[in-house]
Amino acid sequence: MTGLNWIPSPSLKEWSRGRLQNIRELILETTGETYEIERLKNLPLNDEFGRWILTDGERDQGILWVMRLSNQCARVLAFSVANELQGNGIGAKGWRKFAIAAKTRGIRTVQLEVRQDNVVAISMYHRRGLRPKGRIVGFYRGHDGWLMRGPLLSEAASQ
Repeated sequence: MTGLNWIPSPSLKEWSRGRLQNIRELILETTGETYEIERLKNLPLNDEFGRWILTDGERDQGILWVMRLSNQCARVLAFSVANELQGNGIGAKGWRKFAIAAKTRGIRTVQLEVRQDNVVAISMYHRRGLRPKGRIVGFYRGHDGWLMRGPLLSEAASQ
């Protein structure tokens, strides 16, 4: 865990095929979702606040990719942290960096989709003010998901 930092990443179009393949595997391992490399390269990520990578400089261990939906709303397209690093606040640190950057650019609300059985992620989102707004049936290869939406908070709210 030493040396891992959330940093803004260059455009995915600049990434090597090998780096994209590693992220493709990370997403599959952590969410069960599959993406073709060309699709990853063409995700409409926001250049100012939407491309975050968790890395030690050698290997990428997480991503937080976001697009702007409107002047004040963003949508998280992918948020993954390597399984062995989950549960110790690393995801919260990435969320904080994203939220601070997005808020300075006018974003006030955020939405995302999450598997209903991902209780760790749902709990983190809930502490940051997001609430389920709709059920997505079969969204994750036979698993249902939640559409969550709420204010963009950089820190966990008191419960």
